[in-house]
Amino acid sequence: MRKIGRILTVLTLATISFLRADSFDAGVPFLMIFPAPRATAMGAAFSTIADDASATYYNPAGLGFISSGEVTVVHTPWLRGLAPDMYHEYTAFTYPLPAGTLGGNIIFLYYGKIEGVYDDQYLGSWAPYDLQIQFSYGYKLSDNWSIGGNIKFIHSFLAPEDVLYQATGIEGGGSGTTVAGGVAALYKKPLSFGEIRYSLVFDNFGPGLVITSTGERDPLPYNLKTGIAFVPLNTKNHKLALCLEVTKILVNITNDYRDRGAGYVFDDAWKHAGIEYSFLGIGSARIGYFLDQLGARKGLTFGLGFKLKNLSIDVSDDHYIYSFKQGLNLRYGLTYVFKM
Repeated sequence: MRKIGRILTVLTLATISFLRADSFDAGVPFLMIFPAPRATAMGAAFSTIADDASATYYNPAGLGFISSGEVTVVHTPWLRGLAPDMYHEYTAFTYPLPAGTLGGNIIFLYYGKIEGVYDDQYLGSWAPYDLQIQFSYGYKLSDNWSIGGNIKFIHSFLAPEDVLYQATGIEGGGSGTTVAGGVAALYKKPLSFGEIRYSLVFDNFGPGLVITSTGERDPLPYNLKTGIAFVPLNTKNHKLALCLEVTKILVNITNDYRDRGAGYVFDDAWKHAGIEYSFLGIGSARIGYFLDQLGARKGLTFGLGFKLKNLSIDVSDDHYIYSFKQGLNLRYGLTYVFKM
């Protein structure tokens, strides 16, 4: 992947480098782009909530507590400050079974049209993209516990074979396909008032992605995610949720601990905090904070949601977390719930 990067424009290099954020040893960074507007508005602190179709991404164990069928589609004009034609698409669904709930999602990241130049030689134009197709399942063990898991198929197209050969002399390659999986658990317990929830998610464990015929393998961003949420208010007219979570990319974590210490390992983790308030089951306001200390990403996130019967519309923005100048980084989501 690094050799291919030499033939790409400055734009593509900047995009790939940025998306890797602080976890420089992990590849396939599009797997860690938070897709859903509701969750993104809460600083991506959502694995403890995970009560809609986006649970397929944030915590498949949440599916065990979902008894309705849902379809969600999200469109994101992704980081237009880097590229005017880059976008991120996300579609997810849930389907209750006699035992447990099935879910899935499709993620498509389009980087825009690339003009390739190497040693002053024009190599043509092409459009890199990443694709994930995922199936998830959650099972409710009791009123308090649910477990889940997922399997995903991943394909990345970075450059055509002939372009790769002209730039590097490597025959074959330019794209790669792999698989990955994850497991998760979700616990919730009623209190004298409200509810408390805990989450534990291991995701993106797989053999890595090979882009070139040399066999160089980019490790997937396999990670651990855990969090706690407190829901002090959940009535017909009002609902309030407070969430705190941590996400840690585990690639080379033992080397980091040995060479740089526990402080570096903690600083390398992403911290999330989010609040969601819903009124009359119709409107929702969300705000969050995201901190990626080593990746220089930090700031507020926010968004709104509106629900009319079975149809919901959600919008979020997280442009404040980025260190470069750009306009709003909006996600637009549409969800329909099928009562089953």
